Amino acid sequence: MAKSTWIGERAREWWVEFCHPTHGDPGVRARLRRCRSTVDALSISPAILLARRLGAVSERSDARWLEQALGLARVLSHAQLDTTDTVMRLAGYQRFPGERESATDANRPLLSEVRFKRLLVTPPGEELVVVLTRLLAQLGGRANIGVLSQDFWWWNDRTRARWAFEYFAAGIALPSDDNIPEASEA
Repeated sequence: MAKSTWIGERAREWWVEFCHPTHGDPGVRARLRRCRSTVDALSISPAILLARRLGAVSERSDARWLEQALGLARVLSHAQLDTTDTVMRLAGYQRFPGERESATDANRPLLSEVRFKRLLVTPPGEELVVVLTRLLAQLGGRANIGVLSQDFWWWNDRTRARWAFEYFAAGIALPSDDNIPEASEA
């Protein structure tokens, strides 16, 4: 099982257990939603549990992985529905914007291109937590929890490239991972 898939599966299980609107713990969800920093999330035991499940709390783990796991817990607390569509398929164009017939209002993305460009240059960490929380609000809390978790965890140029192709409904043209530079691997 690939690392990124493993991250997504574990995070989805955690989300169902603690943040799912009907099956989760509404108190935990509310406390995580009110967190304004990683330090705030440190006082919430289910957030620490997610960090443990993702391997971010061990002798070999770097402090940034703990911060990443706590940030992920905060982001996932804003998700309300686990869908099969990724956030960029939900937020972006439904048809490639360069095609004539796609120039209608029905093809207008939920996320403006200006905000999308800002999202692409957002570094991992606190800024990404804020941007993704706002994006989830814009999407009514809908997201593919597993894929969103993987993408948050491994936020890098490969993830950004895939998001760009999905945003512009050009996923079929996405280059293979071998052709995407790894300049800012997390």
